[in-house]
Amino acid sequence: MGNNSNAGSYVPARVPSLAGVTAIAAGSYTAYALKSDGTVWAWGLNAIGQLGDNCTANSDVPVQVTGLRDVTAIAGGQLGAYAVKADGTVWAWGNNENGKLGNGSTIDSYVPVQVTGLSGVTAIAGGGVNGYALKRDGTVWAWGGNGFGQLGNGSTSTDLTDLSSVPVQVRNL
Repeated sequence: MGNNSNAGSYVPARVPSLAGVTAIAAGSYTAYALKSDGTVWAWGLNAIGQLGDNCTANSDVPVQVTGLRDVTAIAGGQLGAYAVKADGTVWAWGNNENGKLGNGSTIDSYVPVQVTGLSGVTAIAGGGVNGYALKRDGTVWAWGGNGFGQLGNGSTSTDLTDLSSVPVQVRNL
C-alpha cells in the first residue's frame, strides 16, 4: 500500500512520492512501477531481493531499482521481476529458483542482471518459475522451470527439476 502503515486499505490509496508512472506490475507481495523517465520503482516484500535495491529490507514506500535506466516495459513474477530496456535487452532480479532470472545460474540476485542472449525484445512476462519474452521478429522465448512443459520447447518431462537457466525459443509460434 505504500503508506508507512501496517494497516490495509479497503479503498484505493495513493502511493506516496510516486508520479509520472506509465506502467505497473505486481509480483508475489511486491509491486513495481515504471516511470516516464525510464526508471523502475518497487515496494513490498524484499526477502530475496525482489525490490532490486541490493538489500533484503522490506519497504512500504517505493524504492528505485538499482542500475536500471531507459526501461520501456516491466513484469512481475513470483518473488522477482523483469524489465525491458530501450535497447531490447531484458533484465531480471530477485529469486532465481529454476533459473528464472535467465542469466545461466540459479543464484538469487538483489540487483538486476541481464538475461543471457536476448535482444530485440518488445514485451516481457513473468510466471511462477519462468520468464517470457516476445522479440521484434515475432518469436517467443522462455526460461526457468519446465516441470510441466512451461518452456514450450517440446520437452514432455514431468521432472520438477527440469529447467533452462537461459532463454530457449518456444516452438510453433
